[in-house]
Amino acid sequence: MKSQADSLLHVAEGIRKDIQLAYPALEGCLSKDFDRLALYCRTRGLAFFTLDLPNLDSILIDGLETGRLKLQGPVSRRVSCKIRVPRLFSGLWLRVFDKSACLRQDVDVNAIFFLRVLCTLGKKIAAGCSDDRVKSAVRAYHDIEWRLRSPTLDWAGNGRLDDYENSRYRHLGDSCYKPRKIPGFPLQEPLQQEELPLEDELETPLGLYRLLDQVQRVADLIVDDLGLYDPIWFSTSREIESRGIGFRHGTGAVAERIPVHRRSDEWTWSAKLESVFPYEFCGRTAGAVMGIPDTHEPPSRLIAVPKTAKGPRLIASEPASHMWCQQGLLAFFEDRLRSGLGSWFIDLKDQSKSGKLVLQASLDRSLATVDLSDASDRLTCWTVERIFRGNPSVLNALHAARTRYIRDDISYEPGFLLTKKFASQGTAVTFPVQSLVFLCIALGSCLDGEVSVDSIRKLRGRVRVYGDDIIIPVYGYERLIHVMDELQLKVNKAKSFIRGNFRESCGVDGYLGYDVTPVKPKTLVADSPASRQAVIDTSNNLFNKGLFYASDSCSALLPARIKRGLRIVGINDAGSAGLTSFVGGNESHLVSRWNQRLHRTEVRVWSIRDRARKETREGWSTLLVFFASKHNPAKARIVSEYVDSRKTSDGFSWEPSGYLAQPSVGRQGRRSHRVS
Repeated sequence: MKSQADSLLHVAEGIRKDIQLAYPALEGCLSKDFDRLALYCRTRGLAFFTLDLPNLDSILIDGLETGRLKLQGPVSRRVSCKIRVPRLFSGLWLRVFDKSACLRQDVDVNAIFFLRVLCTLGKKIAAGCSDDRVKSAVRAYHDIEWRLRSPTLDWAGNGRLDDYENSRYRHLGDSCYKPRKIPGFPLQEPLQQEELPLEDELETPLGLYRLLDQVQRVADLIVDDLGLYDPIWFSTSREIESRGIGFRHGTGAVAERIPVHRRSDEWTWSAKLESVFPYEFCGRTAGAVMGIPDTHEPPSRLIAVPKTAKGPRLIASEPASHMWCQQGLLAFFEDRLRSGLGSWFIDLKDQSKSGKLVLQASLDRSLATVDLSDASDRLTCWTVERIFRGNPSVLNALHAARTRYIRDDISYEPGFLLTKKFASQGTAVTFPVQSLVFLCIALGSCLDGEVSVDSIRKLRGRVRVYGDDIIIPVYGYERLIHVMDELQLKVNKAKSFIRGNFRESCGVDGYLGYDVTPVKPKTLVADSPASRQAVIDTSNNLFNKGLFYASDSCSALLPARIKRGLRIVGINDAGSAGLTSFVGGNESHLVSRWNQRLHRTEVRVWSIRDRARKETREGWSTLLVFFASKHNPAKARIVSEYVDSRKTSDGFSWEPSGYLAQPSVGRQGRRSHRVS
């Protein structure tokens, strides 16, 4: 069985063949490079692919942005004092930069792509990081929380948070100088629209206040457009439309560690939840004879999940009842953002629209892509209560569904933390709330003059937000940074691009209008059903990128019996599992039979399937789950049997044959030699 490092080296050898096919003149140089690669792999192991090579990718991206290479970190030794590009893969580097490490006028985009594929091949490998890195991430988490601004409202209380009378007393400009305060009336005097600050005025309190006032005006318009949130009315209207009641259980773990099929039986319903989500209407079904649940509010639980070798991702698992209500709020945001002002800039379920803007921006450089560091951990309740001040119904619901405490069992000294951030990752409403907050900041930073629906509409196709990935016009970048800094949010300038022709957002990397997004597998060791499917997916991704030899090297990591049982699938054969091909499908290599009972030809193929564990459930809680599920007229809603599908298995099964588009004779292409 190959290790991850050996598998990565094997696939890298396939990438070398693809590079050599594109640049035959680099054959000798590439041979030396991959001899060094093998040596580094033996001496450094997996860390070479997960930590060292990604450093070269960071150097490359920074050089594309600034126009000059700055060599630092591991494996960045230059060729010589006269040739100042990295020694490793120097032949490719010299097609992007000249000998003085300056960006060439005639940049070879294919060389950029090959460099990125090589350098990021092991960046996302799911490898556990050291305990020291986990502890360091937790310390940074607490350090960020300690520095956050305390909220104005009582987010730690049990009652309703806000009303329309008090909302006007809060403003994003409260964090800085308050100009022209009127005695006896706490609300600041409105600024004239023509007083928008210039860039050199942003350093002054008055200039910054004007910019924050611009963002506040945009937020009042966007949030008011969401409309009133009444959980009872909203869930009833969804059920009438056969879309479920909106409330539902999440798929992840909960703080109480309750299995999915028992979460409705073990409610805890705090007074804070009851203030907005009455248990009588939101936590049980009509006619159900159920006892009053425990009013204790469990804390959320801090969890470290694998991300990269540099460090874990810290998320929070929420209590079951809070996640139930948060999912109802998520359904509300999804419904409201399909129409109205937000729909022009946000799509919570589709990031491909941002990807198209990335390629356009890399060509004309009119748009900047912005990335944030620790976005959810830095989004404070102070900011949220001001962004949503124009819609107290939504703000009260966010407060009610939010957990106040988080339990940290990872630190050296476990304990409870009363958080000032709005929510950690893992909360169902974190993504839509931060998308809306960052959209308001982006629009407010880019608008000049009057803030109105018409002026916001003019920014369609130029502003796009998906979580913490932001795309805005270049002229609004400096303003955005000032607003983010004032609101204690941090722009990751190393991953934000404005000057060069490189842009990155929502998983798409573009340069001069070309897609240079590398393939970043999470595993290359096919030792389980899920990992075998992951290797097949990686092989297909490499093939779709035109890296045919690398794709073959990746599929060679599969056991021979599994490889022989995979279909060759055409691009248009949607929903079919197997190895993709540009020239149609092929099943001639598979074992076939005639099914006399079904009167059809079948082929024996490898497939992955869930290992079902059924458990019968009953009671009023089962009826509640029934109403929470979406209604499909063509399929019955069966909730009385719980099927645990977390465990997966694989094997061979007989499936119908003859529906794949067969390739023409002589046109099977590179995929034809992948099976035997």
